[in-house]
Amino acid sequence: MRLLELVSVGSNLIFLAILILRRIGNKRLTALSAAISVTIAFLQITLENYRWQMVPSYIVTLGLVLYALKNLFRSSHKPRDSFATGQHKFWAFGKFLLLGISCIITILPPLALPVFKFEAPTGSYAVGTVQYHWKDSARDRELNIQVWYPADHTEGKSHAPYSPDLSDLAKGLSQTYSIPRFLFDYIGLVQTPAYLNAPISHRKANYPVILFSHGFPGGRYTSTFQTTELASHGFIVISVEHTDGSLTTVFPGGKYIGVDPNLPHYADLTAWDQLVNNIWVKDTEFVIDKLEQINRDDPQNIFAGRLDLQRIGMLGHSFGGANAAQVMLEDPRIRAAINMDGTFFGTGDLSHGLPRPFLFMSSDPPITSDDLLANPSDSELAANGLTRDEYRLLQQIPIRKQEALQNGGQELIIPHADHLTFSDFYLIFPILSWMNGHFNNREAQRSINELTLSFFMKNLNYKE
Repeated sequence: MRLLELVSVGSNLIFLAILILRRIGNKRLTALSAAISVTIAFLQITLENYRWQMVPSYIVTLGLVLYALKNLFRSSHKPRDSFATGQHKFWAFGKFLLLGISCIITILPPLALPVFKFEAPTGSYAVGTVQYHWKDSARDRELNIQVWYPADHTEGKSHAPYSPDLSDLAKGLSQTYSIPRFLFDYIGLVQTPAYLNAPISHRKANYPVILFSHGFPGGRYTSTFQTTELASHGFIVISVEHTDGSLTTVFPGGKYIGVDPNLPHYADLTAWDQLVNNIWVKDTEFVIDKLEQINRDDPQNIFAGRLDLQRIGMLGHSFGGANAAQVMLEDPRIRAAINMDGTFFGTGDLSHGLPRPFLFMSSDPPITSDDLLANPSDSELAANGLTRDEYRLLQQIPIRKQEALQNGGQELIIPHADHLTFSDFYLIFPILSWMNGHFNNREAQRSINELTLSFFMKNLNYKE
């Protein structure tokens, strides 16, 4: 929670506890409690902005005001200490129950769905960000691209919002998936460490490039914790939003594009293999071609001549990690790649390993071949929506990983991490992290960033 949210909720619950448990009848104290509560709520709304998660706290404030007004117009009496006399035990239990419920409904919403903050990037550069919308006419396909880069002279520049097209995104999610629009309002209050359209740094003539590929159903900015950190150390990070594979795609003009409703069955390994190579790999290769164009002539006058396209790395999470491995198999322009906790989908031949430096980061614990060596019955397979043939295909998953790593590839297990730790999702929805038993995701994300930086600095031969 933000500072004034914490103060508002905390003071309200303290005043409520005093009134419920002690039944203080002092008019001045009651009025003072209400006045303090109203003042803090006013300051919170004015300085930090309203959000619906704080509504229970605002209701408590209103209740304190109404109680104070009622108290002003009743005759004075000596408060009765019902606990000392042992009377009204039922009402005493009710008071504790009321207080407990008030605590839960007041504290949980702003804590579980916070206006979160990103940690300050650790590199020596400020971070700029800009967006592009590119059309691949050969495939009749459009892509949103977001770039983070080392910046200078950020004075007077605004911090970039986390979700730059939130209004259209919320409208699209509501219409497509019947999710109430107001649930997303608070994300509009989240700012990132990056500055909008800041000038690129002139400390170096050009900078190495890292392509980023998100997972299903992430988006171009759902690993901002990582993209801003890389940019602060002097990398230009190009995030590709794969249309029909993201929940966050909004094209210019406000057109929302959700996830393709006709995705393959989760166990249809062949179909997922084809999706990677027929769509996502081609998206990425198209983007590299476009980078070569804007390195000659950038319509936004930022990157012309500033991209070191002899040093391109690639980073991907989940399905995007599979994409990173397949792109490196097919495109020699990728000099090094990282797959973050992604299954090795793809039609490319992994039997001889990957041709250049490769790192596989896995969650704790990773899937091993032992996990798929059991011999389930037909009824057990049917209960999981699987046929015997589909299960045999799934048994290839750990084998593919072993093949990918055999030519000098590395695997590193990130302690206290699971699949979503490699993205921003636990920052947006920390309640999901708590349910999975992870309470310190920022520490795991620091480890992810440190390992990512070390890998690309070494294998792209770069020093900040």
